[in-house]
Amino acid sequence: MKTKVENFKRKEIFNLFDSRMNPFSIITTKIDVTNIYNFCKERKNIYGTIGFFLTKSMNKVEQFKYIKKDGEIYIYDYLSPSYVETLDDGTIGFFLVPFVDDYDEFIENYKTIKQQFLTNTYVFKEEDLGEVWLSCLPWFNFTAAIPPFDKDVTTPQLIWDKFSFENDRVYVNLMIMAHHGFVDGSHIGKLIENINEEISKIKA
Repeated sequence: MKTKVENFKRKEIFNLFDSRMNPFSIITTKIDVTNIYNFCKERKNIYGTIGFFLTKSMNKVEQFKYIKKDGEIYIYDYLSPSYVETLDDGTIGFFLVPFVDDYDEFIENYKTIKQQFLTNTYVFKEEDLGEVWLSCLPWFNFTAAIPPFDKDVTTPQLIWDKFSFENDRVYVNLMIMAHHGFVDGSHIGKLIENINEEISKIKA
């Protein structure tokens, strides 16, 4: 569910950035995902699991939950991850998994919806859910990434790359993209702090 924001306190800042050709902040940072990697050795579903913890972390930062739609500013109660997946014919598609805070419940939903998507039985439900767009590029490492974007679409995006192994640690580079009218560097910093904290609590 989303709520219209009647008196958006960042209105002038939002309009300043929104008037630009590219109003987005796009950064890439290195994230230690060792605990997730070890956790998923037995449990599998590493794509869904990373998406769960990234979305959980983002839902703790209010500024990522704002959106501009039809000229109005809204805030969502929470964001749900939208995954990119490759089909057998080499094309890609997208499926949305409604977010729940319980990991086991979320992953069961993720597996069901992913299977529906892969067997062409997935039907997108017209629910008024906030989204974070997720993608993974497991074929190579990057030091920066800029995804295709539309300045009128203010949905935040996250992309991570191929695992890098350094001694006993596992890392990914994580691209974070958000509309600068809503999100400043301090909010991105808080997201990264949340991600590191959530991952540190995972027990294999």
